[in-house]
Amino acid sequence: MRSIAEGAGLTEIVSYALTTPEKATEFTLQPSNLTELMWPMSVERSVLRQNVVSGMLDTVAYNVARKNSNLAIYEIGKVFEQKGNPKEELPNEVSTFAFAISGLVAEKDFQTKATPVDFFYAKGIVEAIFAKLDLTVDYVAEKGLASMHPGRTASIYLDGQLVGFVGQVHPQAAKNYNVPETYVAELNLDIIEAALHADKAFVEITKFPAVSRDIALLLPAATTHKEILAAIESAKVKRLTDIKLFDVYAGANIAEGMKSMAYSLTFQNPNDNLTDEEVAKYMDKITKVLVDQLGAEVR
Repeated sequence: MRSIAEGAGLTEIVSYALTTPEKATEFTLQPSNLTELMWPMSVERSVLRQNVVSGMLDTVAYNVARKNSNLAIYEIGKVFEQKGNPKEELPNEVSTFAFAISGLVAEKDFQTKATPVDFFYAKGIVEAIFAKLDLTVDYVAEKGLASMHPGRTASIYLDGQLVGFVGQVHPQAAKNYNVPETYVAELNLDIIEAALHADKAFVEITKFPAVSRDIALLLPAATTHKEILAAIESAKVKRLTDIKLFDVYAGANIAEGMKSMAYSLTFQNPNDNLTDEEVAKYMDKITKVLVDQLGAEVR
């Protein structure tokens, strides 16, 4: 995990496992009972943390106060879940990975515009992690985490099990921590480790070229990218190897309440060249599913 994180441009930090009662549960999807020290030195270090993100935001604030605002940091550490009575039972220690990014991805120079971090950049890091681990996850819009932006946060599910979240720190929470617009993610490493495949099969790279086709769809504005992917995959086109969304448009020449979404679909036969007739048949099958399931109109 460290090599993947550092390959994504993140720098490792180590923060305190002790925090305040408020911060202990602040970025926790499933908060548990607090595990408090009997004789803490201060209230700032009085309970065991249940998340890593709050400590990372303290680190972001420390750096921003010293004019270091372009940050990309991560931490691997333990969080402490207490389901029982903390006076009678020890907490469960959960291995956790978290990162925080703020500021600019790329600074302005004579040929490049300044590029700030955003939700998609943060989600891209998470996607790269799971792609490297050969695991498939689902992202679900998350509006119940008070310290996170309700429109820019997603819960992450692995085999139907909640494994973490990614998104923007809520502006009020960011103000409380004295940090600028910041994006964070937190993942349960114990669940991820249990899901890892013991063996990885290597497949010979095919010598036959891939074929791409574009399709533009007119859809109700409420239709999600996830719904479109599910519809395309339900067509069960064996030679479909990749689906990429490359354009979303709503405005002039598009009816109110509608939007246009354009996709690039890639097909490949590992054993032979695909003919135009075969690709046309695949596209017809996918188009029918999109029309029947989502009421899409092909533009």
